[in-house]
Amino acid sequence: MTDGLQELQTLPPLANAIIDRAIDNVTRKLVAGHRNKNNSRPNAKTSDLGSATKDTLAAASAASAMEVANRGVAWKEMFQKTLSHGVSSIATMKFDGSFTVKNGKAEGLDDVPNTPGVYVVFNQQGEAVYVGDSTKLKTRWHAGHLNEHKQGQQSDKPYKLADEFQEGCTVKFVTMDSEATAAAVEAHLIAKEKPAKNTREELKTEQGKRANIEAKKMKDASGSATTIAMGAATEAAKNVGWGVFEQLVTELTKALKDELVELAKGVSRTIKHRLQRIFNRVWKVIQAIIDAPMKVLAGIFEFVVNAVSKTIAQFYNLAKNIYDLGLSAWQLFQGAKTMTTDELVQKVTETLVLSGTLILWDALDPILEANLATVVGPVAPYLSAAICAVGYGVSSFYLQRFVPALVKLLIAMKSDAQEAVEEMRLTCERLIAVQERELILLEDLRDYVEGSFDFEVDTRSHTISLASHQPVAPLDVRARLAARKG
Repeated sequence: MTDGLQELQTLPPLANAIIDRAIDNVTRKLVAGHRNKNNSRPNAKTSDLGSATKDTLAAASAASAMEVANRGVAWKEMFQKTLSHGVSSIATMKFDGSFTVKNGKAEGLDDVPNTPGVYVVFNQQGEAVYVGDSTKLKTRWHAGHLNEHKQGQQSDKPYKLADEFQEGCTVKFVTMDSEATAAAVEAHLIAKEKPAKNTREELKTEQGKRANIEAKKMKDASGSATTIAMGAATEAAKNVGWGVFEQLVTELTKALKDELVELAKGVSRTIKHRLQRIFNRVWKVIQAIIDAPMKVLAGIFEFVVNAVSKTIAQFYNLAKNIYDLGLSAWQLFQGAKTMTTDELVQKVTETLVLSGTLILWDALDPILEANLATVVGPVAPYLSAAICAVGYGVSSFYLQRFVPALVKLLIAMKSDAQEAVEEMRLTCERLIAVQERELILLEDLRDYVEGSFDFEVDTRSHTISLASHQPVAPLDVRARLAARKG
């Protein structure tokens, strides 16, 4: 890499590949940690770099990265529940079940699932007086509402739902897949319906807990399937922006690494020279994004595919890697006809080796980190990133030694096969041409035989007539043959 400047002196290829991949892995986790961090200072009027850094480091893990990649799942559920259960308002809600409470005792509560969900309390007049949510519906009612009502009776401080629990009420619920979607639906219904027993609006201001931060976004977008879809589209667009930011930070870090390597080797450069070289590398990333806009769509692809595929969602970076592999394969297919054999071998090798090993080690990363967490604690994300970087670097380095020869052999076999197929095609065309000529000859022969037969019949007829001394019309042979052929 020269860029009109002096050539950069880097580490040996294997060491360089391992360190670069480690930078990729750690940067991805740190960016995801920043996006998925809890807010330790919600609604603060001033920023605090120390608190933000601490929050980011606490969330920098494969688990956080997976949660970021899978945010589309919650938006998908909000959209589906709006269509299937009408959760935009209590009047349109289709509930999954219900139970009753009278004299402080619940009937039918044991049949309620212990999953996330939203519930609405209706008084005897059928009015919705309270809306709540919980990560565990059954537990929330046994250990929460009913227990608090009992304690209120004992302390002479009536619980907020005491009248309904004594006189009789019906509780209807809708189950949800996640805490965030349950919180979002609850907050939306409270803001819209303003039930009498809900004393405050939920998720009105910035929240500290990550699930509530995401729930507030969905709550603000709630109202109809259209507004939910628009909210999801906005989140997908943000995913694209963060993907570009991650690329720029990664390239900048690698550029700084290379400059430090040169300094360690004692290579003397001016500050201006080094800054120019760093700028050139970052600018190349920007140019690549401008020149290849399809690459940017990986963020949208990741957002959507993780939302609909449980298998891919289990490995937080799989959707992006599959998109990159597919895009590389498509570009290879488009350019294959204009490449030399050596260029084609190189591109096929890069697509197979680099993309293939990348998918493998990125899939192993969260599994490895989860097992290391019990041993090394908070260091696990960075240790697993380093181990996967070593695995990726070593496997891709050695695979690139023998895969090109195999690819070249396959390409040669394909070329020989194509030549054989082409020869067979030409042979078939020749055979078809011969058959066509034979058919023409046969058609002419058939006409000749039929004409000869007619001529024989006419001759016999004239012979009989002459033998009987009966006058006959003169026989015009040429006219008959000409009429036959016509």
